[in-house]
Amino acid sequence: MPRSHNRVIVRPGSGLNVQASSPSKILAALTMAAQLALAVTEEDIICPNSMQNIFVISTPSATNAAACSRVTEIILTDQTHPVTAYFSRAGITSRSVIRGVDTDLDDAALNRMLIQPRFSSLLGARRIKNTETVILIFNGLKVPNYVFCGQVIYHCTLYKRQIDTCRTCSQVGHRQEVCPTPSTKVCDHCGHLPTDNSYVCNQPVCALCGEAHRTGDRECRHRYQLPYLVRRRRQRRRRRKQAQQQTPTPAPSPVPAKTTEPQGPPLGSRNPTSTDQPTWADKVACKGETRAAQRQGHSPQQPDPELAQLKRMYAEQPKEIHSLKEELAKQQAPESLEGSIISGPISIRGAKKRAGLTLQAEEQSESDRFTANIYAILEQYRAETTAEYSAFNAKLESMQKQLIELAAWPAQMDARTKVLEQDLARSKRAGLIPRP
Repeated sequence: MPRSHNRVIVRPGSGLNVQASSPSKILAALTMAAQLALAVTEEDIICPNSMQNIFVISTPSATNAAACSRVTEIILTDQTHPVTAYFSRAGITSRSVIRGVDTDLDDAALNRMLIQPRFSSLLGARRIKNTETVILIFNGLKVPNYVFCGQVIYHCTLYKRQIDTCRTCSQVGHRQEVCPTPSTKVCDHCGHLPTDNSYVCNQPVCALCGEAHRTGDRECRHRYQLPYLVRRRRQRRRRRKQAQQQTPTPAPSPVPAKTTEPQGPPLGSRNPTSTDQPTWADKVACKGETRAAQRQGHSPQQPDPELAQLKRMYAEQPKEIHSLKEELAKQQAPESLEGSIISGPISIRGAKKRAGLTLQAEEQSESDRFTANIYAILEQYRAETTAEYSAFNAKLESMQKQLIELAAWPAQMDARTKVLEQDLARSKRAGLIPRP
């Protein structure tokens, strides 16, 4: 059923069996008893509960719910059945219990004293028959530890729903007032149907726990249902524990077994100290393990990729330095040849010198072009900035002139007002304007 709907719980009496009755006929009889039109009840839903022998009416209209909760009897198949209907809150709610409340307070007074701004989630309260126990209904799945009834504070506990047991048919699931077979009276101690008036109950048996007491007795440990909040808390705790158990824990590293090494080198060994040195294959793979460690059973460690990359870069640095030195030597070759080489063909020295001068001239021209481009960009940026600054100064000067004119405007208005007042006074003295 939709959570936003209003719900009405209807408990039939006089032996009406909900499982054997038609839900549509029951809804029609209830609608007729509530004096509601069929067009108004088109969205209403009926849900029979054969276990508890009740039925629930779900309706989006609060008016329909209030009308159905006032019904006291229905007519079904030309037979009148008394019913007990009450309104149930919609949505997700939680119930709690307070004890020791004065019995002189009715439900209206309890709701007026309990529903306070400090407990905005409290929806309502109702007393259990004529006892000092009051049931509170809260919105949501949170229940406070204490509540105030007027100026009195009460300890608030979770509501434990009692498992319904019938004293008439000795069945579990429904109460005695809604029993579908009220004419069948069984022994409420042992649950057997007495054959005659001389039947004597030997030993009571509980239908909930199987112990030697009446079904649903105060001594029974299974007569209360576990609250939903407690069940949810235990389920979450159980799931958390299962998740921790399923999570693989890191296994401890195995301790290598001690092996006895031979006193001398093995036969066929050329170098007795080679067992402590890494092999050529290990050096290539960057492992650095010795043959003795391999024989002891150590698992080879996986090389770190970052460390291997750093090692490769470190190995390549001498080559790069050597190549840079060669290039530098080539660039400085004409100057060195000019000072150091005396013998040799003059034509070769001249050609190399001209090549070096040409290379220097090209590099100088490229540097000059780059510098000229930078200067051109800077000049363009300075020109644009100067133009924007000039435009901004012009706007600022015009705004200052307007502010000066606005500042002089009140003085001009005062002067004009004084002139008008003087003219008005002269006109009155001259008799041009009659005095009031």
